[in-house]
Amino acid sequence: MKSIVLIVGFETFNRNLYRQSGLLASSKCPDLEVKVFSDKSLTSEPEIVEQALATADVFFASLIFDYDQVTWLRQRAAQIPIRLVFESALELMSLTRLGEFAIGDKPKGMPKPIQFILSKFSSGKEEDKLAGYLSFLKTGPKLLKFIPAKKVQDLRNWLIIYGYWNAGGTENVAAMCWVIAQKYLGLKVREIPEVIGLFGNCYANN
Repeated sequence: MKSIVLIVGFETFNRNLYRQSGLLASSKCPDLEVKVFSDKSLTSEPEIVEQALATADVFFASLIFDYDQVTWLRQRAAQIPIRLVFESALELMSLTRLGEFAIGDKPKGMPKPIQFILSKFSSGKEEDKLAGYLSFLKTGPKLLKFIPAKKVQDLRNWLIIYGYWNAGGTENVAAMCWVIAQKYLGLKVREIPEVIGLFGNCYANN
């Protein structure tokens, strides 16, 4: 059984939606378990979250900014092989790693606009790193077709995963889990739908 631990801040009201996404993901991929927590879980049930992280194959977080929570998560998520952190404190986003891609890397063979944005992550200034990250999330998906698939497949997949997450909704979040499961956890998913309502053809089966 492979496990994705998903922790989202400021989204307590959406926790049920994400749990539904997890159940949907597991129904189509029985060897995948998606454990969903909110940022409040870090203080209300830290032992349960810690246990989930200890056995996780994937750590996914979004909208986590509290310093103590960030520090706590960094200490417990750093050993998880796949780490996807979006729209959170830079200290937490810096944990991001998907295959060969990690925040701050400068893959060769990239288009100049992408190289410029990625270079911001290596800047010493926090504001430059944040600006680079936000620019990349905004323009990256539009530049997917210019990113060489074979050379930087993990970077492409990172943007595709963000596309599903950013689009929101039960089906998109479940599909995001299927993309991760199929491409990085060695699990089979018969068919993964395209993003509903956002980028159209950036897809998962490519």
